[in-house]
Amino acid sequence: MKNIIPSVKGTREFYPREMAIRSWLYEKIRYVSELYGYQEYDGPFLETIELYAAKSGEELVKEQSFVFPDRGGNLIALRPELTPSLARMVAQKQNQLVYPLRWWSFGPFWRYEKPQKGRTREFFQWNIDIIGINSAEADAELVAICAEFFRQINLSSREVKILVNDRQLMEREIARLGIGSERKKDIFQAIDRRDKMEM
Repeated sequence: MKNIIPSVKGTREFYPREMAIRSWLYEKIRYVSELYGYQEYDGPFLETIELYAAKSGEELVKEQSFVFPDRGGNLIALRPELTPSLARMVAQKQNQLVYPLRWWSFGPFWRYEKPQKGRTREFFQWNIDIIGINSAEADAELVAICAEFFRQINLSSREVKILVNDRQLMEREIARLGIGSERKKDIFQAIDRRDKMEM
């Protein structure tokens, strides 16, 4: 047998059993999203790097994105997240849309990170967004959707925890502690990486 060319580091292959599990999870995501009145959407898998440079952090653009030139010399990225695409989509048709928007998507994303157990460079992510409402009730609705999804796949509170974060609260606490803005970015990056850190 000739040498088998391996798959790209940090990617996964889905044999029929794994594909069946992925499809089952997707159907549960679809069911729960539609149960709460959300509509499915998606964005391009390829975007110009300018979109992420304008809407995302520098670390995502410079360190975590798969970037390559197209044949015309434009820098293109495999999407590392969907929020900038979503923002553009809404802005392009903002006067034609009926708010609040309740949109969801499930698809592949790519980040150039060190592959490790449970973290690959190619991953699937469920995005669920409410646009046009800024309230605690909207936040609670998103938490309720997550809880319902876990119920649908038979995971109890003994097996999963839902952790809620509030960036504005964190910023107020950092200011209260007298930490300057030059250190704030480092603190937020450390908090964002806490689950990736080896203890």
